[in-house]
Parts: sequence; structure tokens; C-alpha cells
Amino acid sequence: MRDQPGWIRRLLHYVLRHRTDVVLALAAAVLGSACQTVVPLIARQIVDNVIVAHNSALWPWLVLLIALAALTFGLAYLRRYRGGRVALSVQYDLRNAMHDHLLAMDLENLSRMPTGQLVSRANSDSTLVQGLLSFLPIMSGNVLLMLLSLAVMLYLSPLLAIVSVIVFPTLVFVSYRMRWRVFPASWDGQQREGDVAQIVDEAVNGVRIVKAFGQERRELERLADTAGVLYGSRMRAVRLQARYRPLLETIPALAQVAILALGGWLALRGTISIGTFLAFSTYVAQFVAPARMLAGILTIGQQARAGVERIFQLLDLVPAVRDEPDATALDDVRGEIEFRGVTFGYADGPEVLRELDVRIAPGERVAFVGSSGSGKSTLAALVSRFHDPDRGAVLVDGHDVRTLQLHSLRRQVGVAFEDSFLFSDTVRANIAYGRPSASDAEIEAAARAAQAHDFVTALPRGYETPIGERGLTLSGGQRQRIALARAILADPAILILDDATSAVDAATEESIHDALRSVLAGRTTLLIAHRMSSLRLADRIVVLEAGRILDQGTHDELAERGATYRELLSGLTEEQAEQAAGRIEALAVAANEVTASAWTAAAPANGARGSAAAARLATPGLGPGLG
Repeated sequence: MRDQPGWIRRLLHYVLRHRTDVVLALAAAVLGSACQTVVPLIARQIVDNVIVAHNSALWPWLVLLIALAALTFGLAYLRRYRGGRVALSVQYDLRNAMHDHLLAMDLENLSRMPTGQLVSRANSDSTLVQGLLSFLPIMSGNVLLMLLSLAVMLYLSPLLAIVSVIVFPTLVFVSYRMRWRVFPASWDGQQREGDVAQIVDEAVNGVRIVKAFGQERRELERLADTAGVLYGSRMRAVRLQARYRPLLETIPALAQVAILALGGWLALRGTISIGTFLAFSTYVAQFVAPARMLAGILTIGQQARAGVERIFQLLDLVPAVRDEPDATALDDVRGEIEFRGVTFGYADGPEVLRELDVRIAPGERVAFVGSSGSGKSTLAALVSRFHDPDRGAVLVDGHDVRTLQLHSLRRQVGVAFEDSFLFSDTVRANIAYGRPSASDAEIEAAARAAQAHDFVTALPRGYETPIGERGLTLSGGQRQRIALARAILADPAILILDDATSAVDAATEESIHDALRSVLAGRTTLLIAHRMSSLRLADRIVVLEAGRILDQGTHDELAERGATYRELLSGLTEEQAEQAAGRIEALAVAANEVTASAWTAAAPANGARGSAAAARLATPGLGPGLG
């Protein structure tokens, strides 16, 4: 990863996007600090010239104080409003940047990111940044107030000012120690918070599994353990803050006592006037308040630093699949697909596809079958460029997909997955997700093609019915049909059906296939299938085994010459089927013989009826339940 500037410079880049608000907030802070600096000088004039010497009238000074108070109020409002606006705007920008980056991230990187950590960075980390930026205009004004107060104090009494300056080295040392200790604790706390969010997310989304297996207490204990670790991490930060913050607040207070004692002694001796002493006391109070605030800003700053660095750690991840600088748009798609020497394996895993070569003609419907792990779904994912092959190339209309703009490629490829994800929205919005501008008639036509229209109209509000998070208010088959309608409505040149009707009953599936035949006409289609009914839609069937093409042809051709193909369809080899049939016949004969013996033994008591029954049971294939 390339070297990155420090977190302050990177955060400043986001802050400076809102220059107008920043300038207004800082200007208000500067002018407000200047107003506050003038107030003690006016008080000095009132005491020395009005109260003690009677050299001036009181009312002009009071009018000036009222005017300064009103101006200070207005400037404080402007500083807080504009500063708060900057903070919220930067938080908004960071959240959008994270969201955009995650959507651009490749599936392999996303699969390694716990959802809880992502939620934590988008919410709590960005909130910490917002809190820090909200304090900055206030803190900048207070720092300026400290400097101006110190300058006036040097003018009024250099000796007292020097005593005030002595506290600075101590404050800096304690602040540095606090910064060095609090930051690791804050980082660890943010990580632990992400772990808690991950467990809550899993428990909520998997609540049906939790309840089905009666593991509520286990999940509660799991959350309690992780929350306990978070509690311990947070308490470590609290202990550190409890140790250093009182020091940061006490040191200026002790300095204030020393300054006031020395200033009072100088005033009693006549070295300084009473007004000067009063002004100096006010400046000392103005000097101490920002110093005390330093403890709070350091704590917030270290927490925000941990949050900012976690956010930029996410933003620094480079997507493995992204547009090349010279990527071209894919227009006028015919739908030809070619896998040319494709080899691919997931990170830290074995190769899933090995030197695979296959060409799919425009408008051809090709089904891929194979055992679990043979690479069927991976093959389909490469067409949409969810991954890039390690070696070889995937071509659409003769273009390597790596040279195409991702948006234009995926606009031409529609996908219906076996695991149908639906959004927490209405049925209409989910079907029209790929084409938000689709008309009601087009949405209904797509739903009819997916055999979803009947059950949708039976819902309480029809197409306007909210379906809940992830569509869990619907059955698996209903979710699959809505997902299929979504893919159909997108009207792609290439359609990928990844076992998209696996949760649908056989009768409904047959109806879907009848409707799909017209939809698929002239459209290149990849079928990932396990059911015989799905294979009937295909012009050609490709059999995969361990990432290689084992055979290909029509259903009849493969059934005639391919034992592996027949095994995939039936789940049994011919030899296993013959052995099973032989065992069944042997069990039937044995059962007949045992039962016949029992009836023969009972014949004296049962008479002719027992003998006839025994004779019947002795005939193979005529026993109860076996004939």
C-alpha cells in the first residue's frame, strides 16, 4: 500500500471542502476572542478611572460592555452554528465515501470484512470525528483567547505573566503522556465495539436459526462475553482519563492560586493598581478555562483519531476488481461469451477452475452441472466480473471483461441467485430495482413471467406490500420468484440463473419454465442447475468436474454416454442402483419366507385359511407391502 499522509492532513482535506463554513466559524472565533479580551481592560478602566479616581463617567463604559456582550453572543452563535455544520458535513462526506468504497469493493475483500466492524466505522467512528470537529472552532477560539490574554498580561505585569507561563511545560508533558496512553485504549475500544455490533447483526439476521435450535441462551452468553471484553476495554480508557484529566485541570488551578496571591501582594504594595489586579484576575480565569478544556479535547481527540484512522484504513483498501483507466463501454451486445484458458482460485484456497475453455454463442442457452465445488457458480460470477481469473480471460463479444467499464458490463448481465436477497421495501421496488423507471405494466409482466403475480396480488397491499428485512416475511420460493422477476425486468442481453428456482415446487417450476421459454428466446443464458426440469431449457449442457469440463452435449447425448452425468441427475451410479435393487429383492424374499413359516406354524389353529395364506406368502413378490 502506498504511503499516506497523516490522519490530520487527510481529515483536513475533507474539512476544506466546506471552506465557507470553516472561514466563517474561525472568523467568528477570532472576533469573539478579541471581544472577550477587551472586557477585562474595560473593567480595569472602570475601577481605576471611574470608581477610584472619578476621572470618567460610568455610562459610556457600560454601553460599551453591553455592545460587546451582544456582539460576543452573535459571534458565539455564528461560531457554533457554522462549526457544527462543518462537523456534520464532514461526517456526511466520510459516510458517503465509505459507502461508495464498499460498493466498489470486490467480493473477496468484502467477504473478509465483518459486518459489525463496517457498521461500527460508519456509525460510531464517524460520530467521534463529528464530535471532534464540533469542538475545534470552540477550542481554536479558546486558544486564541489564551494567547491574547497572555499578551495583555505581559503588558500589565511581566512578573505575573511569567508565573503564568511556567505552567505550560507541565501541561504539555502531562498532555503528551495522556495522548500516548489513551490512543491505544481508544483504538481497542472501537474494535471491540465493532465485535459487539457483529454479534448483534448475526443474531438478528439469523434469529430463525437461533430459535429453531433453541440457542437463545448461547447467543446471549456470547454477546455478554464480547460485551464484557468491550466493558473492560472502555474501563481501561476511563482509568487513564481519570488519572490524567484531574492533573490537567489541577495544574492551571494551582497556578491561578499562585498568580492571585502574588498579584494581591503587589496590589497591596501599590506596585499595580486595583483595576490592573482585577483585570489580571479575569485574564487568569480566561487562561485557566481553556487549559481545563484541553483535557476534554485531548480525550475526544484521541478517540476521534482512532475513529479517523479506522475509517481511512477502510478507504485505503484497493479493490481487486475495478475499472482500468482506459476501460471502454459495452454497447450493442450480441451476447457471445468465451472462457479462454480460465484458471481461478479464491484467496488461500485451491484452484476452483483449471484451464477451462468454453464458448457460448449469442442467444444460446447453456446449462452447467456438476457436483458441489466443481466451479459452476464461480464460472457465472466471472461473467459479471465479481472476480477476475488468475490466468486466462473471460470475453464478452470478443472483449476481455477486464477492459470494459464495470457499470456497462453489469448493466448487460442479469443475475438471479439461489440465495435471493430482497431489500426492506415494497414488492414493486424490489422487482424494479434494476430498472427504477419501469412502468407498472412492465413490472407486472415480469412478475407473471416469474409466476409471482398471483401470490403478490394476494398480499395485503399487492405490489405495494412491504416485505420486511431481507424479505423474511415471504417463503423461500416466493423470494426466488421476485428475484427472478427482478432479473427479467432488467432486460439484460445475458441472463444468469444460478439455481434460481431451487426453492420452488415442481408444478410452479414447470409453469415458470413455460413462461421463461419466450423470455429467453434470443437471449444468451447460463443455467446453473441441479433439477432435470431446468436442464430442459438448455440447448447444451456442460458437465464440470473439479474445475474442468468433463463432457458437454444435449441431455440425450450425455445421458447415453456419460455415467457421471447420470449420477449427477439420479444421485446413484448404475452399479449402486443395481446393488440397491438386488438388496431390496433379497429383503422381500427373506421377509416372505419368515412370514410364511409363521403362518405354517399357526396352520393347525387357523385351519384352511392359514394354509392358503402361508402358500400365498411363500410366492416371491406377493407378500404384504412388497407385491
